[in-house]
Amino acid sequence: MAQLSADQSSILVVVGMHRSGTSLTASLLQRAGLHIGRRLMGSNEANVKGYFENLDFYDFHQAVLKSQGVSEDGWTLQERIEVEDRFVDLAKQVVERSAVSRLWGWKDPRTTLFLDFWSQQLPQVKFLLVYRSPWEVVDSLYRRGSDRVLVEQPELAVKMWLHYNRKLLNFYNQATDRCFLVNIETLVSDFNGFVAALNQKFGLDLTVPESTGYDPALFQRLEPNGHRASLVAHYFPEAVEMYRELEVRAWQSGDILDPSWEEQLRSSPYRVWAFQDWLGVSKLKGENKKLQEELGQTQVQLHQTEEVLEQSQAQLHETEAVLEKSVDRLQQKNQDEQRVQSELDQTRSELEEVQTRLYQTEAILSQYQSHLQQTEEVLEQSQSQLKETEQLLEEATAQLHQTRQKLENYKTECDRLQFKESLLTSFKNQDKKQDYKLLVLDAWYAYQSHDTKKMTDCLKRSLQISSLSRTETIQDWLRFFSEIASKSSCQLNLQDLTSSREWQQLVHYITAAKPLKVSD
Repeated sequence: MAQLSADQSSILVVVGMHRSGTSLTASLLQRAGLHIGRRLMGSNEANVKGYFENLDFYDFHQAVLKSQGVSEDGWTLQERIEVEDRFVDLAKQVVERSAVSRLWGWKDPRTTLFLDFWSQQLPQVKFLLVYRSPWEVVDSLYRRGSDRVLVEQPELAVKMWLHYNRKLLNFYNQATDRCFLVNIETLVSDFNGFVAALNQKFGLDLTVPESTGYDPALFQRLEPNGHRASLVAHYFPEAVEMYRELEVRAWQSGDILDPSWEEQLRSSPYRVWAFQDWLGVSKLKGENKKLQEELGQTQVQLHQTEEVLEQSQAQLHETEAVLEKSVDRLQQKNQDEQRVQSELDQTRSELEEVQTRLYQTEAILSQYQSHLQQTEEVLEQSQSQLKETEQLLEEATAQLHQTRQKLENYKTECDRLQFKESLLTSFKNQDKKQDYKLLVLDAWYAYQSHDTKKMTDCLKRSLQISSLSRTETIQDWLRFFSEIASKSSCQLNLQDLTSSREWQQLVHYITAAKPLKVSD
């Protein structure tokens, strides 16, 4: 299959799943100097700033998906999408129409399904792989409410996140030099640093605009310590593992990885949140029932008022009929003027009564409007009380989280002291071996506290007094860490530990250093 041509231009493609922040990324890059197409998808209620999708590539991807019997919107878990030969010429035309600038590209979430195809067709293309946490993508898809497939299969949102981001990660591992992997939150928080890193890796000359036009209110965040995130973690732990791997491999502002989201996710009281949702829904149902009852009473009063008004109108019609008869008699018979005058006076009296009743009806209507206004004020007070209750609940939840964190810290310190005491007892009268074990123990607790510098210092000091060889000492460290983790019911991933940058630097320091002289 022949490769497509795009002259000597630089091509940067924004790739990611629906609702993962690719629209925002394309918008920011367009302001930085990237040409993303002449025909772009407009905005709607779900995305008021616009989608920034190149409609030429959008139409191309939809045509290929349709030819394979796959959802044109990209809702598929199919591992590979075949691109028939007849679409290659069409792809060439799409590229030629879009390559009107030295630095150009496109954005379309469906591109994620065609990474291998475009990589082969355009060898000079660079891929900007954008991802977002699974709970935030799912929340955004649910709030959008335009995907009918999610109504029947709501869990498909998480499965699609896994499918799309697995493709991103696999492609990144295969073509790291052509890819730039970034979390949308990191990109937004340090756009200047992101542009500099992107320029440096791909040799681009994008500029940072004075104003990005970014509106934080339109990009809603969902904290990992909430019950929605814990729901994903509970039923789809593989999604959390995938997100963790993306975070490890992605570009980080200042080259610093922030693992705090994992602590927040683990600390989320999912069981409490689940029952809180139940309580909240039940409470809202009760308030809704009460409001419906008040509405029913108001409707009954309105119906009564309408009946009074109808009776008044009927009486008015009757009065008018009497008046007409009186006039007819006056014209036809021309009888006793006094009798006619008397009847006329009587008619006027009846008219006054009708007017009095009309005034009474208006008074009743005024009372109804006053009652309706009072009802609306009661409703506003109820809503205000509901907001105050929700705020108190959030404060109580935060206090509970802090108390649990302190309890966990106290427990960890107690375990450390007990273990240290047991070591002192076990190695009594063996000062050198005792000091060695205490240093390794301090290294373990430093690792648990994410203080890698202290961990490294303690292990280096323990190496100086170890009676074992360097290789045996390293193995003894890992065995000791595993033993402590097992006794204290802590989680230890030896692969994560040994593959960390700090551990690799420590091992390099040990193996590169001159042999230590151990005195008798």
